[in-house]
Amino acid sequence: MVALRRPLQTDLPSVVAWYRDPEIARLTRYQTRQMTQAEIERFFQVRMLAPDALAYSIVELPSKRFIGFTTFSALDGDNGSVMFHITIGEQDAWGRGLGTEATQLMLHHAFDRLGLHRVGLSVFSYNTRAIRAYEKAGFRIEGRLREAIQRQGSYFDEVQMGILADEWVAAQYGTAATDGDADRSFVDEVVASR
Repeated sequence: MVALRRPLQTDLPSVVAWYRDPEIARLTRYQTRQMTQAEIERFFQVRMLAPDALAYSIVELPSKRFIGFTTFSALDGDNGSVMFHITIGEQDAWGRGLGTEATQLMLHHAFDRLGLHRVGLSVFSYNTRAIRAYEKAGFRIEGRLREAIQRQGSYFDEVQMGILADEWVAAQYGTAATDGDADRSFVDEVVASR
């Protein structure tokens, strides 16, 4: 079980360790070169700690151990869309459904709290574990950027996925959902999974 909380400055050492991990870079970053300390700190300040950042730290319950982070970017209020990102940095947390839980919490935030219409994401085609987790959370494959990523001399597709508000509502509350069904609370300090 996971919860989301606002990022803390004390999260930075874990983020530095994760971004220096070659396997995490292979799965989540376009470039495989190691990021410098300054680059990681800049990312952390701008994408995680900025007052207007839509970023959350993922903690495992009941211990509240920091295991990853999740963010929204490219918020387009005119069209009701946003891009979703997630990194589970602690490898012993992989394959346990914790990323799927965190994804569902973020989708609740996007659709039930922010009133968005669409959430999209990009994932590398060789990251099959992530693709399965996104599909389990309700995302659908919408397209591919063919051979957009090169790893160890081979090219791989970048898979585009998305989920719409009505798909989220139908999956969560059934097709006959009422407005009252969608009135669940989202607490910025800690959001426990269902």
